[in-house]
Amino acid sequence: MSMFCHHKKNRRLKSAVLFVVLLMTIVGCSNEQTSTELVTPFKPELTVSEEEAWTLMVGRWYGDQATRDGGRQQWLIERSEDGTYSINFRTTTKDGTISYSAEVGEWAISGPIYFSSFRGWVKGTVVEPADPSDPYNYDAYRIIQLSNELFEYEHFSTGNRFTMERVPANFQIPE
Repeated sequence: MSMFCHHKKNRRLKSAVLFVVLLMTIVGCSNEQTSTELVTPFKPELTVSEEEAWTLMVGRWYGDQATRDGGRQQWLIERSEDGTYSINFRTTTKDGTISYSAEVGEWAISGPIYFSSFRGWVKGTVVEPADPSDPYNYDAYRIIQLSNELFEYEHFSTGNRFTMERVPANFQIPE
């Protein structure tokens, strides 16, 4: 056997050994679990109370609260069954200046969490889209109380606590 053939055979053997070692490392790593916590293999069906909570959130709700700087924030939100919302704000500053704004987005609940995804500002009859990659446009809240008449929730990041009342379909923000 020539020196060339022997060298070629050793290279093949080394390559094969390296391949087996790498394969064993990969297979060995894939069997390691990231947690010892047991989980359900699939998301369970919604409970009656979770379905009821979704249904309770749908409709027209009004909030009116003082702001920390001495002003007043009023808002009227219409949540649709398809998970979209539109909201109108009337903000009064401490000196009495009033401004109006309107937004649209998506909402959802999961367990005790209410969250919203701001999608844009309403400017007349046109929606000016928001940047969906901006994390500022997403909010999560802890549901404190939800009934057919009252919705109380707390923002996870700011700690702001809001209270809203269900209102009739023809309700408008009072002056």
